[in-house]
Amino acid sequence: MAGKVMPTLPNAGGGVILMDSELKDSLSFLDVLSASEFEGEQIDTAVALETESDFYKGTPPKWMNFYLADERANSDGSATPRGEEKDVEFIRRDGYKKLRELIKLQRQGSWSVNSIKLLHQPGSGGTTLAMQILWDLRKELRCAVLVDPSSDKKDMGKQVQKDPLSDTRTIAKQVVELFATGDPENQNTVLLLQDNEHLRDHLQDFLIREVTEQKISAKFPVVIILQCIRSTCIIDDEEDESRTEADLLLKSRLSDKEKTSFVSKEKRIQRHHRDEMGKFHGFNVMQNNFNEEYMAKTFCSEKGKEIIKYLQQNKVSRNTKLFAFLALVNSYVPGSYLLQSQCEAFLSHQDPFGVNLSFEKRMQPFSDLIVTFSRHGGEDKRVRIAHPVLAHQCVQLLADAGIARSSATLDFLQYLTRQQIQPSLLLFFKDMLTKRETTSNGQEIFSRLILDIEKHEGIPECANVLKTASETFKHDPFYPQSLARFYYIKMSDFTRAEIWAEKAKERVPTNSFIADTLGQVHKNHLYKQVNGKSGGSGTRNILFWAEKAIKAFKQEEELAEKESVNHMEGDSPTKMYHTFNNRGIFGYLQVANIVYNSLTNLNPKWRKILTQEISAEHLSILFEDRKLMKYQNFITSLRVSVERKFYSFFESYLTYSEPRNWKDQTPYFQRDIVDCFCKYTSAPSPKEDLPLKTLKEKMASTFPGLSSLNRNANLSKITELWKIINKENPDDVNTACNYILANILQTNGPVASPEPATLPQLRAILQKFMEEENTKLWTPEFYLLVLLLFWPEEAREGDVTNDIDLNKYVECMKQAFDNKYKKYLQSRELVPLFYLGKGAGLKRLVHKLSIDDICAHLKNTKSRTLNKTRRSAEFRDTCIQDHLLRVNGVVRVHKAFARMADKEIEICPQKQASVWKDGNISFYLGFDISGPVAFDIKYAMHTVGSGANVKKQKDDAIGSEGTRMQESKTFNRGIPMGFKTSSHIHTPTLLTEPELKNIHPQLTKTHYRLQCPHAGLFQCRLTGLVFLMEGEGEVLYRTVQWDDSLLHSTGRTPAGPLFSIDCPQGSVRQLHLPHCEIPSGKGFDSLSVAHVTGDSVEVLQPVRVTDSHAVMDITELSLWGLVSSYFSSSVEGQVLLFHKPQLRKPTLNVHLLPVNVPVTEVEKLQRACKYIQIPSNCLLTCGEIYKLCCDSAEKNKIQPLAERFRRDYGPNYHPTFQVFLEADTEDVELRLLKRGDEEVWMRQVPLTDTVLIGGLEVRAVEQLRFVRWKFVEKVSEPIIKCLLDGLLQKKAINDYEKDSVKVIAERADKARAIIDMVLNKGTFACLTMKTLLCELDQFLCSELGLS
Repeated sequence: MAGKVMPTLPNAGGGVILMDSELKDSLSFLDVLSASEFEGEQIDTAVALETESDFYKGTPPKWMNFYLADERANSDGSATPRGEEKDVEFIRRDGYKKLRELIKLQRQGSWSVNSIKLLHQPGSGGTTLAMQILWDLRKELRCAVLVDPSSDKKDMGKQVQKDPLSDTRTIAKQVVELFATGDPENQNTVLLLQDNEHLRDHLQDFLIREVTEQKISAKFPVVIILQCIRSTCIIDDEEDESRTEADLLLKSRLSDKEKTSFVSKEKRIQRHHRDEMGKFHGFNVMQNNFNEEYMAKTFCSEKGKEIIKYLQQNKVSRNTKLFAFLALVNSYVPGSYLLQSQCEAFLSHQDPFGVNLSFEKRMQPFSDLIVTFSRHGGEDKRVRIAHPVLAHQCVQLLADAGIARSSATLDFLQYLTRQQIQPSLLLFFKDMLTKRETTSNGQEIFSRLILDIEKHEGIPECANVLKTASETFKHDPFYPQSLARFYYIKMSDFTRAEIWAEKAKERVPTNSFIADTLGQVHKNHLYKQVNGKSGGSGTRNILFWAEKAIKAFKQEEELAEKESVNHMEGDSPTKMYHTFNNRGIFGYLQVANIVYNSLTNLNPKWRKILTQEISAEHLSILFEDRKLMKYQNFITSLRVSVERKFYSFFESYLTYSEPRNWKDQTPYFQRDIVDCFCKYTSAPSPKEDLPLKTLKEKMASTFPGLSSLNRNANLSKITELWKIINKENPDDVNTACNYILANILQTNGPVASPEPATLPQLRAILQKFMEEENTKLWTPEFYLLVLLLFWPEEAREGDVTNDIDLNKYVECMKQAFDNKYKKYLQSRELVPLFYLGKGAGLKRLVHKLSIDDICAHLKNTKSRTLNKTRRSAEFRDTCIQDHLLRVNGVVRVHKAFARMADKEIEICPQKQASVWKDGNISFYLGFDISGPVAFDIKYAMHTVGSGANVKKQKDDAIGSEGTRMQESKTFNRGIPMGFKTSSHIHTPTLLTEPELKNIHPQLTKTHYRLQCPHAGLFQCRLTGLVFLMEGEGEVLYRTVQWDDSLLHSTGRTPAGPLFSIDCPQGSVRQLHLPHCEIPSGKGFDSLSVAHVTGDSVEVLQPVRVTDSHAVMDITELSLWGLVSSYFSSSVEGQVLLFHKPQLRKPTLNVHLLPVNVPVTEVEKLQRACKYIQIPSNCLLTCGEIYKLCCDSAEKNKIQPLAERFRRDYGPNYHPTFQVFLEADTEDVELRLLKRGDEEVWMRQVPLTDTVLIGGLEVRAVEQLRFVRWKFVEKVSEPIIKCLLDGLLQKKAINDYEKDSVKVIAERADKARAIIDMVLNKGTFACLTMKTLLCELDQFLCSELGLS
């Protein structure tokens, strides 16, 4: 190579600056891509061909690959004759264009630090796509890849423990330095690529801090982070709240366009690398659309047969063992690798004569399946299987040859006990054996490898692997932690589980998260005891294991407190990002809940003991067991501890904050907390006064409790009670705060008598305490009320001036928050309790519940498009704008201030990155427990200076991308429900049953109504329910949602819908509930009937079970449903089809459901869809994966490609599959296949142009004719113009017809002409117009009844 050009960096204004070696060396964590990379260099042909060949084999791309591709494309382009297509060089995946557009939008945004996520499946080309983007933008932005300068070092001596957050701070400094290189006019945005290997927690926060500390002020963003995140399971879910508009998904599936590009690319590769095509697995796997059939063909080739033969004859050879482990780790840990030096050491162990051979020679016959490469200047080469699909297939091939997954793992673990280990391999091992993947069904219970070993080899092998890993890595706590979990979850071996949980604690005795495992072991042991799955479940047995579990959780809670104190002290980087471990406190409540439920089920007298209505001193007398007195102190402590943990922690924790990602919080978390609290406090304390007792019953006895009250709360009564308490305790600041808050809430709610106190009255109460200056007693809640009551209004004539220094109280509130709540809440999102509205006085304080209701309405009705980012809805929605006041303010030196009247008050921006340049701003103002917060910050448009400057400032203002408003979640204070089980056995009815009569019920908005004119047996045609009537009667019934918490301890799960049944005449004597079990299956014998009354459930045995129904004698009506303790693999199922006709893409929703789900329950959720009535019954296997196929697959697309069947009893029946049809499809053949392409159901499905209106099926022509007069009256002139354009584009009308309507002067005449013209043209034109109208004006369509 010769004539190398000096590296350069692009400037925002167009030119470049030189990047000297000193700058490059100082950016040790950044691989900076020069704007002039490779320019002026003469690259040797052999080097170029080798670089290309390595990439096609499966090595990661190098910058040289992109340079060579550009050079070849330019030379080929100049040599290609006109009219001929030029050769494809670097294939761009379909996400390329969108990714460039996202970067362009972020570059024009108004945040200092922006990020884009590229989520890609392993081997799908995500890293290549990201690097391609950087290469193509290297002359516009300062492009860099995040690297680790200490990785891949050959020296594998004792590793120094590094602080990752310290490195993150260094990275932030280097990125800002790269941005700021040159004078202020020559700065430029950094485009930073992060891949999985170099993902850094909190990098964005550190970058924002660095920008603020260095007082960077620029006209464009400092950095755009392109996070290239590799994930085995990518959940393409529009409701996923962790996803934003700046996310891009890349899957292991090619589009038709991409397939064509690969075919063209293959022709060019053949010209230069014909003899190597068989080795280009990286290219070939993608060209074959990631299909494992390609690998099957590979192993059927001569080379493949040679590999198989070698494996069978050399199972214990060193290269076979190395290949087996390499395939294993590459298959289960995407992006993993081994260092070549480590591999060579393994091969040389006990084989000193092979040291003179090259690595490739020693790995024969596997060499063609393996690639070696260096990354970002690493000293040691990396080794991996050429492609993840290939690695996965190799694992299966090895297993078939007798080299099991567990064997490959154990062999390498045995070797590692005697060797120094590369640092990255430690992480790969940990991920392979302990990392639990998140799938569409939630987090897996163990790592993928452990689950596969269990599936293919058995449970003992899993335990052996985890035990060996625990003994190999003697200081790592995660292996014994996983082993302990495996013992108690999979083997119910609680003794061994306890031993290994204790060992995990010993390795890191100060880590509360590791300590949690011991508590979980004891809790689950207790749960097994209670359910009779682990010996006896007597009272003393329950108390013994409960006490052990609670002791473990108390220790965990103490460790969590110490951790939080340590992290909050000093100036450690972890101070900002510590996550408080609440599992110990939560585990305590879970155990207390199990104790309450189990003991009260054994004997109802326990309720009074546990709630302290009766003293625990009487235990031995009540239960005639002296040995119970051993647990007196433990039992006495339960209520006090539950109450304290709720009031001192969880109530404020759940009211003032929410998880940053709701997937991080289990759905039962909040429910279990409230459930436990309500059970233990159901009896009031005898020491409390009546008003306080009443408030506690209403859960309105504290500031957080009041803040979380729902719409149904009696605010007038609550305010009166606090008024009484406040009069009795006028000097108690907390009582005064609660009284003031109650009045504010009552003002926000419906007007009630007596009227709440006025703003001046409430201010007077608060000012009495403000004058005392006794700040030690003041809390964040106190300061919140000061801000709410004294926040200035826009100055009006005659207003009394407000002289209170609110900046002082804002600062005091922040300090009070730091002291009381920060260590618990800093890793969560704070919830605004109030917003500043447009009213006056107390009416201008908008409670969060009002905004929650608006957001919930918008989400449910989808009447607006909600642009979401992390659980947020945009403030810019007009429904929200109508309620809130937009406040003016200013940004100075990265600090934001609100300007109200003649005051400036410092406020906290919701996103610090949104206040990175000085200027006037406007925003919406909220108040959370830490202080005032600004949402949706927009910079004001300045028009100062030259015309060009004015235009630039207008562009800046228009391009401002607002921060989002948090959509606060309301603390659900539902009444908890207990449970009980019963083993009552009813004797069979011996009387001969009357003739069955099948009746179609009447349908109301909420119920089915079945009129039974006399005694007899009557069946509902829609639900399958059968009622044995002893006389005339009317039966009202509906389906309701199962409450999982009720069934939890019964060991049962739903086996049918839950019906709420009522008969005013009391005539029902027997109930037949439809089931879906096959008579020959085990599930048939395990059916029971659940009778739910109020807060309990009784599990009863049916009188008998027929082929279709479970029969139950009944004496009372309430909630009845089928449950089962065992689910058979196969059930009677049904395939339900719902057709939604649309102009662009009609859809067919396909539901796989048990046969006892009423069609009507599914149909009422399928709005604007027509139920297609065809034979639907088939056998379905629970847990089996099904595929739906249709004819004309190239036209009619199906999503998903495959889905697992599970029993679903509502309340939301989501389609299993969706078929996107061509607009002119009249019928379609559907086939349902299960594993092995076995056909289980096939039907020819007729499709018509019918749509729904008012529940009746009518043709599109008749529908438009029906609404003609209202259309003429209501439609606007702009919509008519758009309709004409759309009808012309869809060829429903021609140019002449369009022009004939346009020349008509009157709007109504135009409307009349267009609808009459379309009606005369028939079905297609009518359907086209109807669809266009729904797209153009949803409100008009709703009024016309067309939506």
